[in-house]
Amino acid sequence: MRPAPGIRAALRSVLAFGLGLSLSACVSAPYPIFRDEHGSAYGSYLAARYAGASRELDASAAYYADALERAPESGLISQRAFFAALIAGDFDHADAAAEAAANDPETAQIAELYWRVIQLGRGREAARIGTAPIGPFSTLVSTVLSDWDGLARGDAPAWTQTRIHLESEDMIPAQQQMHRALVLDYLGQDDAADAAYREALAGVPGLRAFNTLMYGAFLERQERRDEARSLYASALEGPGAERSDIAAALSRVDRGGRAPRMYTLRQAAARALFPPASLISNRASGEYTVLFLRVVQRLDPGFDYNTLTIAQLLDTLDLREAAVDEYRKIDDGPLLEQVLVSRLWLEFRMDQRESLVQEARALVQDTPSQSRQLLLADMLRVTDRCGEAIPIYARVSEAAAERGQPDWRFVFYHAACVEIADGWDAAAPLFEEALDLAPNEPMLLNHLGYNLIVEGEQMERGLQMVERAVSLEPSNGAIVDSLGWGQFKLGQVDEAIYWLERAVTLSPDSGTNNWHLGDAYAAAGRTLEARFQWRRSLELDLDEDERALVERRLELGLDAGPPDLP
Repeated sequence: MRPAPGIRAALRSVLAFGLGLSLSACVSAPYPIFRDEHGSAYGSYLAARYAGASRELDASAAYYADALERAPESGLISQRAFFAALIAGDFDHADAAAEAAANDPETAQIAELYWRVIQLGRGREAARIGTAPIGPFSTLVSTVLSDWDGLARGDAPAWTQTRIHLESEDMIPAQQQMHRALVLDYLGQDDAADAAYREALAGVPGLRAFNTLMYGAFLERQERRDEARSLYASALEGPGAERSDIAAALSRVDRGGRAPRMYTLRQAAARALFPPASLISNRASGEYTVLFLRVVQRLDPGFDYNTLTIAQLLDTLDLREAAVDEYRKIDDGPLLEQVLVSRLWLEFRMDQRESLVQEARALVQDTPSQSRQLLLADMLRVTDRCGEAIPIYARVSEAAAERGQPDWRFVFYHAACVEIADGWDAAAPLFEEALDLAPNEPMLLNHLGYNLIVEGEQMERGLQMVERAVSLEPSNGAIVDSLGWGQFKLGQVDEAIYWLERAVTLSPDSGTNNWHLGDAYAAAGRTLEARFQWRRSLELDLDEDERALVERRLELGLDAGPPDLP
């Protein structure tokens, strides 16, 4: 559910000007240059804005906090101080700004939610509720917090006593079932809790692993170990990536380990609030989802699933240093395997240091899990060491097939490395194998189809593959370019120009797209436009062979050839 208009407005102002989440990263400079000699609220405010634009979340939060201390009456600064601190995970400063922000109409909704979380379980009085919930998401979250607030004061929710489930058009049962299961579990209503856990497990697909672990832990506490074992084993049989967390739970049951303890009230409330994040993640900005998950983190900083999700979202927002910091908070437990691999890959994308490759090698040597081997292979592939990566991809692909869980991605990257190392003829059978596993995967259809077009032996089949890829992903500039280039190769120049112009519109910074459009213009006698596209392509991301070909075009024209790269 999208945030209320007031929150959206405040977020836009903070994230665009205060934290800079929608701005390009700036070159770092000493923040104190914005402070005057004696210090002022305005100087701290400007420093906060600059720190945010430079993606320095902690510094931005600290400067806004300083500005608020100097000008506590400022509604604008209290808004931005609260949001800056919250998205940075600086709870000390968020706590200090929350009450003032809760009294501001622009930020009241999220700030009051945060204020209620701070107060939850801290006293006999009910937490203040001054803002009426707006929309399904706010109603759901308000209901969850009211129920746990009542439990903290010794009052069970009415629906647990009457067995009447609160439902209305504004309720989202799938996201609410885990909350109900946890409340009933907390109250010792085991049969009703069991039913609610089952409903949660059948609910939100993206939370299946989380819900499996929650229900499995309940079964273990009930000494229903055989059912827990079956639940975990079934979850591990499905296709997809390794689940080290579920595997750890299965191992615990197999060795007769102690069942997970029941959560404290605040821990249970945090887990009850986690599923609604899936409701807003597809309907609101990533920044807003991070803010909500930070509220959950304020309830239980040790809730690793929540911390991992925050790290992943920060990465997608290009706040990579902050994402690394979140990953580093998880240094133990069943999620550690996933965290180690994700953190190393993120750090490698930030800076391709050889030390990170060596760290990945050490991880594989210690425990050659699928995820660790793929991490190392991907690092080697990206750093032009496909010769080393090929046997790793081959082992992972073969092992997945032996488990009855073949994955086209493993075969695809194996094939891509073989193509780089040994040429197209050696790689083609592997690409065909990958296509057999995923016949409607656009990336596969495009890559195989494009190469069949370029090779010139199965051009019609290649064009059909690319047409299928475009129908599946019509806004992908690389795929649309493949279709236009295939038509150009078949002599359909006018059709080619239409699709190649669209490809350049979709991906204007692609050197290949601009080169291809230049060739099509030249074939149509549009020489001036052709030369413009060729020159434009030289300013972009062409490799050495492509660059040499385009330079030859500019010097001698299209007819001088060659028609394409060998």
